[in-house]
Amino acid sequence: MRYTLLSKWTVLVLTLVTLLLMWAGVSRAFLVAPHDPLRGTLLIILATFVYAVAWMVAFVDSIQERAFVWTLVLLLLLPVAVGPLLYSLIGPRNTK
Repeated sequence: MRYTLLSKWTVLVLTLVTLLLMWAGVSRAFLVAPHDPLRGTLLIILATFVYAVAWMVAFVDSIQERAFVWTLVLLLLLPVAVGPLLYSLIGPRNTK
């Protein structure tokens, strides 16, 4: 088995990092310490960037695997922001 950076594991790790950063950002900006919205906002922006990287890795991996249905699913789920998570959990098996 060959491991590459374009894999479901990479997408899963990036998605989990996104969830942790988003939770930390929202809690810092709005819940726990609302007096520090700048750091919370920066964490939310960083989480958005990490999510974008996870989505792009999933998208390129689906093209590499020739799983074009998943490519379409990722495009359709882009507004809902669950595409990379679903891809990493139930997407096609990495063969390349």
